[in-house]
Amino acid sequence: MGWRNTIDAWGRASMLFHWATAAAFITAYVVVYYVIWFVDPQTSIKPALFGTTPNAERVVPLLNIHWVLGLSIGFLTLPRLVWRIAGGVPRHVAGSRLERLSADAAHWALYAILILMPLSGYMTTYDPTAFGLFVIPACRDTAIAAAIRDAFGLSVAQLEDAAWAVHSFIGAWLAWPLVVLHIGAAMLHHFVRKDAVLRRMLPLRRSAG
Repeated sequence: MGWRNTIDAWGRASMLFHWATAAAFITAYVVVYYVIWFVDPQTSIKPALFGTTPNAERVVPLLNIHWVLGLSIGFLTLPRLVWRIAGGVPRHVAGSRLERLSADAAHWALYAILILMPLSGYMTTYDPTAFGLFVIPACRDTAIAAAIRDAFGLSVAQLEDAAWAVHSFIGAWLAWPLVVLHIGAAMLHHFVRKDAVLRRMLPLRRSAG
């Protein structure tokens, strides 16, 4: 098994992108819902500044984990897309044309979410995101955000409210259904159809057609 994709198998690079993204995605959800359910329910309705909430000392460090994971997903997705487009992907297993089109549509929808969620989330972060060795400034303090506000005549609050609406809608209503559909399809192929769709994405298994 090499690093590049072949017509019959995913390469190590694609597997690394896939499983690293999956782990970060699931952990980011666990962290943010832990904060909402057990630390500060106000987190779910966008306070003016997370750092000004009564539980700020507990909320902000936990949310920083969520922000780091979210931005990491965004950073992984861009080279992942380049790798996919440049190197190609394994061919579809046997199935109808509708099934193949549906699989492609679902994959591209997931890629869109993996870009839109980190981007819209970053635009509503308010506080700098500490990665340990370096810090990413809050979006509201960047020249890009200022240029967007100027171009569309928006205030800081208006831009952040729009980004929050996108982020919260995708997170609550689109991301999880697509992920569940993705996992369900993999289980269907593996346990019912008994083909190689799931096996060829597992790093410890050799893939066949």
